[in-house]
Amino acid sequence: MAKSKLGLLAGGPSCIAHRSKLPTTIRTGATSDTSKTISAKLTVRDAQLEDYVGIRKIINSKNNRASFGYLPRVVVEDAVKNQNADGEKSQHRIRVVVDANGRIVAFLRAYHRQDGATTLHEIGVAEDMQSSGIGSFLLTELITASRKRGMEKVALKTPVGMRSNGYYPRFGFKQAGTYKGRKRVLNCYELTL
Repeated sequence: MAKSKLGLLAGGPSCIAHRSKLPTTIRTGATSDTSKTISAKLTVRDAQLEDYVGIRKIINSKNNRASFGYLPRVVVEDAVKNQNADGEKSQHRIRVVVDANGRIVAFLRAYHRQDGATTLHEIGVAEDMQSSGIGSFLLTELITASRKRGMEKVALKTPVGMRSNGYYPRFGFKQAGTYKGRKRVLNCYELTL
């Protein structure tokens, strides 16, 4: 597929879906009047057991709380233990982005299923780092890893009415239906690989 002058793939999703590097500068602040660009040294790595507290801070932040359900410590511990034991062959995928101060600023948890689908369970970015490209980097990394494994699709569910419903289509995800969850209705999205 040919690239345009702006780096967009002709006929494909926006360039956001093709982010292959973590951003080196971060725009902070809620509006252009209060925002500033800062240099950021970010590292992406597999999650460790002690990262649960940082992940919970992201989930429980004001902007993120409505999007996430409860993520028990045992779920994160199980994913981390399996990922550490099996390495790249692990069906579990839990990644974190850490800033220069050691703070978890983003995370992603997914599972490569035996039926050929990768399920994205959660992706979250700290409030002060949102719209910086970190979440796009993590999602692109998951899509790439799923392709390498020979997976057929990436699937996810997100609550109806949340702004995340506008996020996933930029990566080529298509709405595959709705699902009545225990507490709310969810839109189901799929990306065929």
